[in-house]
Amino acid sequence: MASVIILAAAVVKACALLTAADIARVQGERPAKVRESTPQSDTSHCLIALPTAAKSVLVEVTRGPRVAQLADRLREAAEVESEEAGEHEAHAIERVPGMGDEAFWAEGARLGGLYVRRGETLLRMVVGGDESKEAKLNKLRLLVRKALSRLPK
Repeated sequence: MASVIILAAAVVKACALLTAADIARVQGERPAKVRESTPQSDTSHCLIALPTAAKSVLVEVTRGPRVAQLADRLREAAEVESEEAGEHEAHAIERVPGMGDEAFWAEGARLGGLYVRRGETLLRMVVGGDESKEAKLNKLRLLVRKALSRLPK
């Protein structure tokens, strides 16, 4: 029973990492609805729906030993991409310097977004919209910095 309590305490609620003001400053709209999934043993998800649905924000936090495996996969995929993609080709996954212990941008509709690892915590964040990769990355950097500042150390 004690291990269940300790494990539950380790889960960070993804919806607690960003405020309505944080979202409005970056996306230009205040959230219309915030929906958090029932936390799993090591992961919490939060969908922050905006009046313009395409601008919505997804936050996912994973904590614990599984983070090392996920980070290894991201690291390996980024290395393969940098070796295989041509000089002028877009990379499906690439490193993003200056965020957490390491960070990766991943293209893709289902799993795309910015992944940031800090210790045994992996934060994944996605912003919607039809902007360029650079514009999305700039927005994500702002939101991720706010979220990281609210994560327990």
